[in-house]
Amino acid sequence: MYKLIAIDLDGTMLNSKGDISEENKFAIKQAQEKGIEVIIASRKIKRFSNEFRK
Repeated sequence: MYKLIAIDLDGTMLNSKGDISEENKFAIKQAQEKGIEVIIASRKIKRFSNEFRK
C-alpha cells in the first residue's frame, strides 16, 4: 500500500488555467481518505505552492 504521493505542479496536474482539475482533486481526496499523505513537491516559489495546499 502507498503511504505517500508527491505531486509536482506541472501540466499533468494543472489545467490550462493553472488550476488543479476536478478529476485530480477527486483522486487526491480519494488517496487522503485511504490514509495516504499527499504532498506538493515543486521548485516553484512557496507562495505559489501554498495556494494549492487548500
